[in-house]
Amino acid sequence: MSDDILHISPVEAVRIVGDDGGLRQSVSMRSGQLHGPTESYDEYGRLLQRAAYSDGQRHGSSEYHFNDRLQMKQQYEQGQAHGLTTVYDGAGHVAAELNFVKGLLQGEARYYTHGRLVRRAQYKDGKLDGVIEDLTSDGTVIQRTTYKDNVLHGPMIRYWTNGQVMERSSFDKGLSVGDAARFDQNGKPQGGEAPRMAERFEKLFRGS
Repeated sequence: MSDDILHISPVEAVRIVGDDGGLRQSVSMRSGQLHGPTESYDEYGRLLQRAAYSDGQRHGSSEYHFNDRLQMKQQYEQGQAHGLTTVYDGAGHVAAELNFVKGLLQGEARYYTHGRLVRRAQYKDGKLDGVIEDLTSDGTVIQRTTYKDNVLHGPMIRYWTNGQVMERSSFDKGLSVGDAARFDQNGKPQGGEAPRMAERFEKLFRGS
């Protein structure tokens, strides 16, 4: 083996303190780049961030904290979010479970309120794409929509809390197509306008 192959630069531990002498950052460096575990603290000594680096890029698990509470855990690979990201609310309950591939949301994402599942969504290359389900806190599905490239495209079905269909409608590239069919809680066809929830859901979860 050559000397170049055998030579490995040492990892240096660096501690950065504030004017008050309190620790602000603890990092590992190799050849002038972050390499290894890092931690950041606020002026009260509380952990703000814990991350892992490899040759200057985030690689591995990262955690974000505020007021001694974990806010988010995220996996990185070569500087990009890759794998499961878990977001927590102020009470410590899971608020979202998101899957990333090379920095983009992919596959199923789950959203929670007070620890209860309220939405299942499908993503492709960072955009809503596929069937999205909205649920009540007891797990009852109240709306199913279909997205393509981050806009409504396909059927939308809304339900009464007893499971009966409230409304059936269809969208084409974000625009309503034809007339919506509406039903009462017993499944009987009805005229008139049903409660308008679709716009609220789209603003909350579309990401625009």
